[in-house]
Amino acid sequence: MSQSPAEGFGPISYQVTLPLSRQTLSMVADLIRTRRRRLRSRWRKATPAGQALVVLAVLRHDQRLAHIGAGQGVSAATVRRWVLEVITLLAARAARLDRVLHRLATAGAAVVLVDGTLIRTRRRTGRANRAHYSGKHKHHGLVVLALTDETGRILWVSATLPGRTADITAARRLRLRERLHAHDLTPAADKGFHGWHKDVRDTRTCHRCGGACEQIVLTPYKAEANRPLTKAQQQANAAFSAMRCAVEGGFAALKTWRILDKLRMHPRHATTLLRALLVLTHHEQTARTNQP
Repeated sequence: MSQSPAEGFGPISYQVTLPLSRQTLSMVADLIRTRRRRLRSRWRKATPAGQALVVLAVLRHDQRLAHIGAGQGVSAATVRRWVLEVITLLAARAARLDRVLHRLATAGAAVVLVDGTLIRTRRRTGRANRAHYSGKHKHHGLVVLALTDETGRILWVSATLPGRTADITAARRLRLRERLHAHDLTPAADKGFHGWHKDVRDTRTCHRCGGACEQIVLTPYKAEANRPLTKAQQQANAAFSAMRCAVEGGFAALKTWRILDKLRMHPRHATTLLRALLVLTHHEQTARTNQP
């Protein structure tokens, strides 16, 4: 605390449960310990396990830094520094897109699920205020794309973009379709990506196909004015939605980290945070799968 409380008004500490495995705590602590050895840091206010516990509590429960820091006898600035240090270490372990696509192609996968979500943030000031406002969600935020497999496991998350960016625009900026096509993978997306297939038609020459591009983009049928969907198209959309519902489970697993409920840190750290949370989510899922 920056100021000592008045007499009789000292802080009251309480215990909470952190719903994470000890394997995750040990993994984060080992990363911190390795970094301290590399920096030859001789003294810190907390042990590697203590710092890992505080950072995981912040990421999981999104408590105020001043409150959780007071319980540990450190300032909010120290907790913030701990968080930024740990998410940088974790984000460095996240798989890059080319490696993910190569792994999928080697395993014989043919279809990859693509979707986007909005990470809510506080209002911005100046020109960034309008750029970060999503008209679809009626809130300020950051757009992020993700690739998932058929089981709903998120394989990769993109860099964050301003909230007003549409999902299909984000995919085009990242050249996601071309990078998937390079590994013979077919993207499957929702109605927000309707029209993405027109990019394939406009591609007259494709070095991968040796001529006109033959890649397919899977999207559901969309009704038009005075042209309702037929019964067969409705059934096809129902089957397509059943396949893609796994994506929502993947985003739900990522957003169990409550720090994503409303991001309060600076947006420049958002991409690092998301990739760090992806690493933690994968580690938790693996730990639960390997339980006897």
